[in-house]
Amino acid sequence: MATAAIAAPSDTAIASDVAIITAQPAADLAAADEGDQASAPAASPPATTFRPIAFGPYPAGWQIDVGPGVLAVPRFPGSDGLRILPIPQLDIRYKNQFFASVQSGIGYNVLNTRKWRAGPILRPEFGRTQRDIAVFPGLNRITFAPEIGGFLTYQPSLFTSVQLEVRRAAGGHNGLLADLTLRRIKLIGKWTLGYGGRVRFANATYLRAYHGVTPAQSVTSGLAVYRPDASVNDVAVSAFASRRIGGNWSINAFGSYARLVGDAADSPISRSPFGSRNQITLGTSISYRFRFN
Repeated sequence: MATAAIAAPSDTAIASDVAIITAQPAADLAAADEGDQASAPAASPPATTFRPIAFGPYPAGWQIDVGPGVLAVPRFPGSDGLRILPIPQLDIRYKNQFFASVQSGIGYNVLNTRKWRAGPILRPEFGRTQRDIAVFPGLNRITFAPEIGGFLTYQPSLFTSVQLEVRRAAGGHNGLLADLTLRRIKLIGKWTLGYGGRVRFANATYLRAYHGVTPAQSVTSGLAVYRPDASVNDVAVSAFASRRIGGNWSINAFGSYARLVGDAADSPISRSPFGSRNQITLGTSISYRFRFN
């Protein structure tokens, strides 16, 4: 089964952890679950709760899921407001090797056994625009940059996975992130349901970019000077539902809740009248699947 992650092209790394999983017939997945005990490959590595992981059998060749989507995401990490974004859903996979999506990046399974996968990953980080933080005059915008890293995924069964992913930004916030994510899916009739949890660690460079306030920024924004150190950035949970609506069409909905903790939670940005430690992402999409052998 393929996932098309709609990771928000917004200023929040939290929102980028949402995944939409398009439905696949239960019979196909049940058959694959039996075969998993022998030779079925494990799911593609997530693009992250968050970012996508493909449960179920791999395509025999190329598989592309495409369609329109709408996403509501925090305006910036630590914001109490949401903005609505039209987001194209695009997910491309080739066998059990290559995977890519516009929102979630590009990856390749270098290590690929029945229960273990590992390889490189490249994800987009969309930064923070001046418009998004207009309520805080003087705070710097954070430019778009790729996050480059690697993943290690353990999948004890077809419908459960645990993943560690570490990435560093080449520009933008220039920080280091490490995500530990647990995912689980369930089949009920024509529905595919899923849930997961994630803990995200961030180094001081990342936290100071998104949650810090320099002396100069304090003067113009009115926020207190704040210099965070490396810590757990947030803990998050997510859920999704996907239903096939005939042929290769699927309709999908998902939600994610993340709670800022540690130094991110203590930032004057998230504690301000325009900020919040609670970060919510909601979305929906419809997708069509193409297959090419």
